[in-house]
Amino acid sequence: MKQINQTLTLFAPAKLNLNLEVIGKDTDNFHFIKSQVCFLKLYDIITLRFNKNSLILVDKKNSKFCLDEETILKKTITTFKKRFDWRKNFKITLTKNIPIGAGLGGGSADAASLLLGLRKIYNQENKNKVTINNLLTIGKDIGSDVPACIYSRSLIATGKGENISMCSMPNNKHFLILFPGISISTRSIFQNFDKKKYNDIFVNSFESIKVINSLLPVVSCIEPKIKQILSILKSLNNVQSYGMTGSGSACYAIFNNINDLKNALRMIKIRRKNDWFIWYGKKKEFGFNRFLY
Repeated sequence: MKQINQTLTLFAPAKLNLNLEVIGKDTDNFHFIKSQVCFLKLYDIITLRFNKNSLILVDKKNSKFCLDEETILKKTITTFKKRFDWRKNFKITLTKNIPIGAGLGGGSADAASLLLGLRKIYNQENKNKVTINNLLTIGKDIGSDVPACIYSRSLIATGKGENISMCSMPNNKHFLILFPGISISTRSIFQNFDKKKYNDIFVNSFESIKVINSLLPVVSCIEPKIKQILSILKSLNNVQSYGMTGSGSACYAIFNNINDLKNALRMIKIRRKNDWFIWYGKKKEFGFNRFLY
């Protein structure tokens, strides 16, 4: 067995839930969902290299990045090493670009890309290869969104998020993401969802996709600013569709062409607050090849 002395740099793309329906829960109170998902050209960057000593996690932008991010990366690498009896230490450098607590799946994206990087290095060193199915099994134990983020392409997630089927979506659309800097606990959202009967709010449609989010009424009650943001997005000229992604609080709007997007940005910048995160760009079918060289 040889050690490959190399550095891997990987994309970890943001996940956008175009819709999210809660359709039940199991005896352990885990909720069953159905969600159509795409992935954006907004991504964290992970650099992975061997390290002689213990695991080190560094964020180039902020050395005190969110504890949850550090926890999920440690859990990912520990689970992988234990599963394949691999006694290697690594230095991981994480550059955060996906806002934390926005409903854009940043933590799950980081875990998924880290698994792909570990698989690549492991398979270069060992005769017994790690498969994508192995990663999917590990991923669902790390987090329900991790399997979808391993694929990082247009898909429909069902069950607890671990059941994946591929779908197609147009590639020429322009996306606008608006995150008001409000982080709401996903656990508290689902707890409130269970306490009271909420009716789904039908927002609109995108192509043949029904844009509906079962959690939107809950989030809107906890944080009324979400309604204000959706109202702003609805008022934009030539907006094709809009909604809240996942459990929020990031919201999105979709446009057919770049000029409509530019006009929307001008309007948003007039009405924005200083702590709002704004991103615009396109979706991408990343797949398993997440590597920068």
